Amino acid sequence: MARRAQKRNPAPARWVETFKGAVLASEYDAAAYMNSQMYGSRFDQATWFLLQAVGLTPHRIKQQRLRVAIVRQNYQFLAELRGGELITIKSGFFAVGGKYIRFIHQMFNGVTGRMVATSDCTAVLASLKTGRSIALPAALQRKAKAHLVTSQNKKAIR
Repeated sequence: MARRAQKRNPAPARWVETFKGAVLASEYDAAAYMNSQMYGSRFDQATWFLLQAVGLTPHRIKQQRLRVAIVRQNYQFLAELRGGELITIKSGFFAVGGKYIRFIHQMFNGVTGRMVATSDCTAVLASLKTGRSIALPAALQRKAKAHLVTSQNKKAIR
């Protein structure tokens, strides 16, 4: 009986805070707006913290002679950040397959809470020896599924 209730009322999404920072002087243009390349850089940093949350660290990847390959990435810019503004990124998984993970990052203005950008990515683990994608370890799949977010809880809770 408890299992049926659990299936009908799945656990809430577990968003991971993957970045906190500020827009630094070296990161904005003459009008004091954050450069577009910095959005990509922040999302890249967030990716590594999300992967760490599911047990995939740079050390482990190097040790196993693997690499993470982003095979699809889509950005959406909703508002601009200006010099000195604070940034928070929250991340979660949309899908976990046998050989891929799909995840989303949501960037917020750290003071107003307004969502300013998103990055939707699909990644695989690839062997450095063969260059081909490999099956995701079962433990990684299980941990990533604990951070699944759905269309019902698509927006991270601020």
